[in-house]
Amino acid sequence: MKERKEYEIRAEIIVKQLKAKIYELEAKALEAKLNAKSDIAELERKIISLKNQREKLDQKFAELKNASKENWEILVSEFEEFLELVNSDKQKFSDKAEIWINDFSVKIEELEDKAKNTNEELKQKIKEQIENIKNQKIVLEEKLTNFKESQDDNLQQIKDGFEENLNKVKNSISRAFDYFK
Repeated sequence: MKERKEYEIRAEIIVKQLKAKIYELEAKALEAKLNAKSDIAELERKIISLKNQREKLDQKFAELKNASKENWEILVSEFEEFLELVNSDKQKFSDKAEIWINDFSVKIEELEDKAKNTNEELKQKIKEQIENIKNQKIVLEEKLTNFKESQDDNLQQIKDGFEENLNKVKNSISRAFDYFK
């Protein structure tokens, strides 16, 4: 009878451990699903933005072709400014920024995985650092959205603000990984 009782206790421990792992995997799957939805939403926003740029480009070109002699030089100037904006390094920067943000997500996952195999004190410090990094990442995502949606003269200012926050996140990630050294 005693063997059965001990076996049931050990079995219960194993079941609880396995359920914890299953819950963790389920949470990761749900998080991946959520991220996939946000990635799709981001692609849809990008498509709308590109469509708007294409339509505006067509409009500017049509205005240029139909301009009177008096307005032609003004429209040429406006057209070239718009071409610079569309054809500038804005898209290159946006693409790089998205890669950085995605890389931060990978680094956060790495930190979370490494934290699992540490003592409670270190686990708590790393958890706090990860929360800080996640909050900084959210700020970066907002700044990137502002940068993509901005069509005015403050693009460089938004870009500078993004790069400043980018450096903060990089430093936070480095500090978090330093805990494992």
